[in-house]
Amino acid sequence: MKITDETIRTSLRSETRAPQKANLKLYSEFSAYRSKRSRLTYAAIIGIPAAAVLLGAGVYTIHNGGYFHDVKNGFGTVTGVTYENATDEISIKAVRKSEQIELTVQILEPYINKMPYEDCEQLKIGKCTLISKGKNTDFSTDEISEVENGKAIFFLDIADADSISITELISRKKADADLSIYGNWEIPLE
Repeated sequence: MKITDETIRTSLRSETRAPQKANLKLYSEFSAYRSKRSRLTYAAIIGIPAAAVLLGAGVYTIHNGGYFHDVKNGFGTVTGVTYENATDEISIKAVRKSEQIELTVQILEPYINKMPYEDCEQLKIGKCTLISKGKNTDFSTDEISEVENGKAIFFLDIADADSISITELISRKKADADLSIYGNWEIPLE
């Protein structure tokens, strides 16, 4: 027999003179039924919106490319911010000109007026690796280029390399801390 709210009410009304044991048994069965139903209801009320929010946040991150990431020290205190996954937001091209390489960094159109690029006044190359005939060499430069209309041009003194791999660009703005922009750019040299 399936116990419902109506079953309990009618049996309690009709058995007003019945022994207390019958009422107690029905009441305990009803309580067990009601508490199980309540737990499932609350789980659904809390679980479904929580899953939707988490799924929505994941989709938002996937479709929008880059995201900010807090840099924390050993105590969990935020000490800085980086910008991650910017590979699809910036285009880098290289052209060999005698003993130099002209490296053009272009912030792509839909992102040019969005954070963190709208505040970018200067760019610097952070982590860079030269790839030459299967041999990788870390390369660093102190050259800083002004950003104009989302474009920065670097002239690097590199004699022989087949391609360049850049994993970090550093954005600078006057009176502001540097912002590391991470991505994975593989640039073949022409």
